[in-house]
Amino acid sequence: MLVLGVDAGGTSSRAALFTVDGAPAGRGHAPGANPVTLGMDQACAHLTAAVQEAGAVSLPHVSAVVLGLAGNPGACRALAARVLSPLLPHGPPVRVVGDTVTAFAAGTAAPSGTVLISGTGAIAAKITDHEQTATSDGYGWLLGDEGSGFWLGHAAARATVQTLAALAALAAGGPDSPDSPENTGSPESGGSGGSGGDGRLVALVVRHLLPEGAGEDPVARLSAAVHARPPLALAELAPLVSRAAEAGDPVAQALVAEAAARLASTAARVHEPGLPIVLAGGVLTSEGPVRRAVEDLLADAVTAGDAAGGAAWLAARELLPEADAQGLHATFTKRPDRPSHRTSRAAPSPHRTSRAALP
Repeated sequence: MLVLGVDAGGTSSRAALFTVDGAPAGRGHAPGANPVTLGMDQACAHLTAAVQEAGAVSLPHVSAVVLGLAGNPGACRALAARVLSPLLPHGPPVRVVGDTVTAFAAGTAAPSGTVLISGTGAIAAKITDHEQTATSDGYGWLLGDEGSGFWLGHAAARATVQTLAALAALAAGGPDSPDSPENTGSPESGGSGGSGGDGRLVALVVRHLLPEGAGEDPVARLSAAVHARPPLALAELAPLVSRAAEAGDPVAQALVAEAAARLASTAARVHEPGLPIVLAGGVLTSEGPVRRAVEDLLADAVTAGDAAGGAAWLAARELLPEADAQGLHATFTKRPDRPSHRTSRAAPSPHRTSRAALP
């Protein structure tokens, strides 16, 4: 007896095929499958590729399916039907949930709690009995996604261009200097920011965006390089912020602290004290200063394991006694590239609940 789990967002799609007792039977990976941001045809092609790679010949033996999809719920249901109807013409009912639900399931076997996701974007969701019941942020890069990879990259690019402009003015003998009021301010504006710290972050950003060198007018060249790329490509700079922060750059450290504070605030708006909180998304599942700063603010938060495995576990729950499903949670959600993910845990007992320390 097999179960199929899928986790698909705007960047990647992952499918995981398991036996009902948690033995891996196949995995598939493809680019993102958000039908809103990518369009239905492209999302369909990517999701189909991931599912087929996981094990096309085994699909007739699948007894339960859960898909965690990012995007408009109606569009996601239409996408699931379009992809799975030809692949599972006589198959089991397919449950479609938001990717927040599968991310939460990847971190805990508890039915209810909060998931905080920071990847390219950022969102927190309240989960009740494995259903999303409330959200905070997730408004996209134009309106929100505070503390996300895009937010960090955007702040890093602003800090860099403002620092380069201030240094150019200073070199030209103008009134501006790296410490002038207009070149300082909040981390979000690139300000604390404006002095360029010890230069590590500025150097990393310039090297990434201008690999052939800054030239005689680095401000103009950097600005042109940023505007020549899709806005969300700024998220590529987020790891540079972490690298610079680890090396001691004060600007990068300020950005990390601000990102963590904003993410914790996002989670606080939907979190119910006493229930578990799961950290998910590339920014928060990767070892680094942002994750550590968030963990300092959310003391008992756990880190999500494999979200496609979490989706498969949700599918297996439909077929197993609850006690068996609880016992198999860590088996399903173990990351395939790691021996284990140390922070996954089973549902809290009635006598011992976990409490996230929220501000």
